[in-house]
Amino acid sequence: MKRRTLNFLVFFLGISAAAHGQEAVQEQAFQGTRLVNEQSVNLADHGELRLYIQHRFGEIGGGLYELFGLDLATMRLGFEYGLAKNLNVGFGRSTYLKTYDVYAKGKIAEQTETFPVSIALVAAGSVPTLRNFPENENNFSSKFSGNIQLLLAKTMGPVGFQIAPGYLKTGYMLFESKNISVFTSGLSGSVRISPKVSANLEYLIPFTDELSGVNPLSLGVDIDTGGHLFQLILSNSQQIFTHGVYTATQGSWSEGKLFFGFNLIREFRINYY
Repeated sequence: MKRRTLNFLVFFLGISAAAHGQEAVQEQAFQGTRLVNEQSVNLADHGELRLYIQHRFGEIGGGLYELFGLDLATMRLGFEYGLAKNLNVGFGRSTYLKTYDVYAKGKIAEQTETFPVSIALVAAGSVPTLRNFPENENNFSSKFSGNIQLLLAKTMGPVGFQIAPGYLKTGYMLFESKNISVFTSGLSGSVRISPKVSANLEYLIPFTDELSGVNPLSLGVDIDTGGHLFQLILSNSQQIFTHGVYTATQGSWSEGKLFFGFNLIREFRINYY
């Protein structure tokens, strides 16, 4: 009896998945695979390689002497590849603490006429390679940070929303002198102003009192130029990868301590399927 029931459930889920796959997929309001700093529910196409050049300038309050932050920029160089139809992998290297990061993102479901949201899952890790960590913490296992996020996105016409609950386990944090485990959440929205331009809002929350920083709040404008996606960013965070954004944001919108930056994404077709 149990085996018959299991066979029936497998058959039913297979039929449901096939029917779901035949429905028209809702085009997302988000333009890129990243909203501002964090991942969006979008994926690069199978066989597509994306080059990421991400800059965050220093505090714009530095004025003309520091050319409004140009002298104190941080950056990340990264790549993202559509390994399969619903699977992306990526890696990058940031100047902040000389950090390397890797991630995998899989699409679980697409929004259709009968299914209300798109769902993706992200697993990521990062490790700083700066040399001046304490001797007893200067090893891979002590410095490695890992996180997982569930991305839930809903598009309604030109407007899109995304919520991203997650869990972050940090390695030893040099400026906090400790490591923590914390639940996180990302709240994001996007509005298509035209077929090629959209405006984005992103607010990230680490649910802890153990960090000395503040919650990252970022605004962005996406401009699709054809082969490139150009994202202009204004944020109270100068960091780019997940661990840095959640744990090392020190700016303040109320005090005008903000950072201007951009993401430049170039797409290359490696394989045709």
